Amino acid sequence: MNQILLALGIFLSGGLVAFTSSKMHGEIKIFKKTMGRKEFFLRALGVLLFLLYIPYLFSLEIIRWQIGLVGGVQSAEVTVLLAILKWFTYFSLAVCMIAPFYKMRFLKDYVAFIIPPIFLLNAIFLKPITVYITGSVNFYDYRIIIYSACLCLAGGMAFSTLLSVIKEQGKTDLLKRVGKAFGFMGIYLMAFMPMYLPQLFFGHVGDTPVDFTLTHRILIYICFALMFGGFVMLRKKPYEEKSFFVIFLALSGFLQYFSTAHGTGIGSLPLHLCNTAIVLMLFAYVFKWNAVYYFTYMVNVLGAFLAIFMPNTAESVITMEGTIAFWYNHTYAAVLPIFGVAFGLFPRPNIKLMYKCMAAFTVYVAFAAFMNGWLNNSPSLNPGGAIEIDYFFLYSSFMVNKLPFAIPLKNFIWTFPMGDTMVKIYWVFVLGVWVVYVAMMFLIWGVYSILYRTADAHVELALRAKLMKVDKVQLLKELDGRPKSEPLHPEGRKMIKFNNFSKTYAGTDRKAVDNLNLEIKEGEVFGFIGHNGAGKSTTIKSLVGIQSITEGSIEVQGYDVARQPLEAKLSMGYVSDNHAVYENLTGREYISYVADLYMVSEKDKNERIEKYAKMFHLEKALDSEIKCYSHGMKQKTMVIGALIHNPKVWVLDEPLTGLDPTSSWQIKECMREHADQGNIVFFSSHVIEVVEKVCDRIAIIAGGKLCRVATIEEIKKEGISLEELYLRYAQTTTKEDMDGERV
Repeated sequence: MNQILLALGIFLSGGLVAFTSSKMHGEIKIFKKTMGRKEFFLRALGVLLFLLYIPYLFSLEIIRWQIGLVGGVQSAEVTVLLAILKWFTYFSLAVCMIAPFYKMRFLKDYVAFIIPPIFLLNAIFLKPITVYITGSVNFYDYRIIIYSACLCLAGGMAFSTLLSVIKEQGKTDLLKRVGKAFGFMGIYLMAFMPMYLPQLFFGHVGDTPVDFTLTHRILIYICFALMFGGFVMLRKKPYEEKSFFVIFLALSGFLQYFSTAHGTGIGSLPLHLCNTAIVLMLFAYVFKWNAVYYFTYMVNVLGAFLAIFMPNTAESVITMEGTIAFWYNHTYAAVLPIFGVAFGLFPRPNIKLMYKCMAAFTVYVAFAAFMNGWLNNSPSLNPGGAIEIDYFFLYSSFMVNKLPFAIPLKNFIWTFPMGDTMVKIYWVFVLGVWVVYVAMMFLIWGVYSILYRTADAHVELALRAKLMKVDKVQLLKELDGRPKSEPLHPEGRKMIKFNNFSKTYAGTDRKAVDNLNLEIKEGEVFGFIGHNGAGKSTTIKSLVGIQSITEGSIEVQGYDVARQPLEAKLSMGYVSDNHAVYENLTGREYISYVADLYMVSEKDKNERIEKYAKMFHLEKALDSEIKCYSHGMKQKTMVIGALIHNPKVWVLDEPLTGLDPTSSWQIKECMREHADQGNIVFFSSHVIEVVEKVCDRIAIIAGGKLCRVATIEEIKKEGISLEELYLRYAQTTTKEDMDGERV
């Protein structure tokens, strides 16, 4: 009869919820947020279900006396089946609590398709469930009344959802949606596994997971695997799914904790640091309480990891309920706050928040020390000291057993009367624990900082890879069937071309090079002159692909430097303004290494090495280590390396700095010869006399802007020297820069 009444209650609740929600139209404003009346009604039912479920959490179930499967009031088979049904039922109740707050299809489908049969099984097996919960056939026990009320309320929500799904179903693949609902259950079901289930299934097996035994290490690995696995699984998911993940697990941790932390006495208060975290996390995530969240992130994570590495479980085997509950709770306390920042649900904290959390932790330690000293010695609240109260291990010997050097600290005791109690506080020991923990908080802040930088680097790399992929697709489209080895702009095969090129470095809004437009054609020795900091080296480093291009584009022999970097670099030789050579190699080994990078044939390599070694008088030095070379010899070795593949474009950045007259003359002659062969020589310098003698054309850059492009002959016809022209632009720009800085 009672089973029929429960089933009818579920069906009638479903009809009532469906009818009520169907009559709710329009919107309502709650806490500055506008939502539909139907949406508000279902959310209110979810909150009501949570509040109704709370009293049931504190009830002691007879199953805890049956897990030994000896002398139980029901058979072992029935006990196991009911335990599994309880697992699915409590999981489903939690889904009903949270589903109205999210619009994800798999949640709605689970509520509609999976929950009704589970709740109907509860109605069918109500009698053995009553025995399971109360130990007798007493349908009027308050726990059964609450349990039945939860089933009716959640069942009503489920049947209401089922009716709406059937109404909107249309031609959607029903089987596929049910499959996804089962998939959701498969992923999240473990969060609500009854803590005593391993003992029920396997009995007392395994060792105690302490002191880094194999079992202990495996559990530590599982903890880290859950953290990284959860992050990898959800890092690319929408914000709503990430939010659901952490709130559902926080709800699971909250309900699981109170389902195992029985009793209402002084020993059941969730004031131990990790127990506090289990309670705080749910409210921090649900209500977006930043202060509460950052306390769990800065303080509780550290405490949870310390507990994981130094567990204090009293049970002798891993399968016992207390051991499983310990690892569930501490894994949640360690992992869940990290997900908040990792998923972007809360912004990354700064050092000021760190100090605030430190202050809050100080208050917590003082409070915990006082509660320990008071409750352990209160004859009225704790007669005879029957219950040991040890919040944050500030009273018992657990901490000093782990750290024997701290034993003398417990000799310093502060006592003071409070009512009928003589409060006792180990104040030096408490202070020592506080100092060590605060130091470790700074350590974990350093770890967080490293992780932030690592995450940023990975995000940047991923973004670059994505952009490169998009650029590759666009490049193939623009090539219109031509091979990738072909220049994107064939009309520019015989030139270097800067198209509105700009470069801005990170951390500044000022452009190092601003909107540079320039063409350099074959057969030219082109001089690029400007004062120090004018933008010469910046332009050259972007040209040869050492640094990125902020705006515009650069083309070499028709190849886009940013989009066809390999092809562009193969057509260039580069001599930098510093001697970046491998000094433990010989000159010949270094040049051969560069030749191999450019895929130069053995015959061409040997011929060119012989030619340039003779030109630069390096025949005897080539087989000596480069670290023995003079400055000029190193520079000439770099020149040979830049020319070994006979590039169409030869780029030099301040190539003559620090050279003796002979070496300078040799390199200038080589530049002229290379240009006369139909190639481009592009070099920067602030030595005006050299530029005037060697170059065909010049460009003057000052303050990052191109000021003048002209041939040497054009400048001479104007009746002005190159030096005077250069100084005219350089001095004007320098004065403008100084004025701008003053402003």
